[in-house]
Amino acid sequence: MRTTFVPALLIAAAATIAGCGESRLAGSLLYMAPTKLDQFDCTELKKRMGGAKARLQDLERLRDKANISTAGPVVNSVVYGPDYSKARWEYQLYEDEIARKNCDAPPPPPPGPMSLEPGN
Repeated sequence: MRTTFVPALLIAAAATIAGCGESRLAGSLLYMAPTKLDQFDCTELKKRMGGAKARLQDLERLRDKANISTAGPVVNSVVYGPDYSKARWEYQLYEDEIARKNCDAPPPPPPGPMSLEPGN
C-alpha cells in the first residue's frame, strides 16, 4: 500500500504546483517578479520575448507529441506542466511589459531643421 501511495502523492503535488503557475500572483512568487523587467529597454524585451515564445512553442510540440500516447495527460501534467506554465508566464510578462512601455508604437518623427536666424 505504501508504494502506491507515494507516487500518487507526488503526481497530485506536481499537478497542484503546475496549476499554481496560472495565476499572476503565484507566477510572480514562483518564477520572476515583474519589477525585474523595468531595467530592460524595448529591444531587450523583444529579444527576450522571442526566446520565451520559442521555448513555449517547443513545449507545445512536446506536449502534443505526448498526447498521442495513453499516458499523455499524466506526462503533460507531471513532466511538462511546470515548464509550460513558466514559459507561458514569462511570455505573457514580456508581452505585458512591451505593451506597458508602448514599444510597438512608431518612433517619433525626427526634428525638423533648425534655423540659426534669430526670431524663427
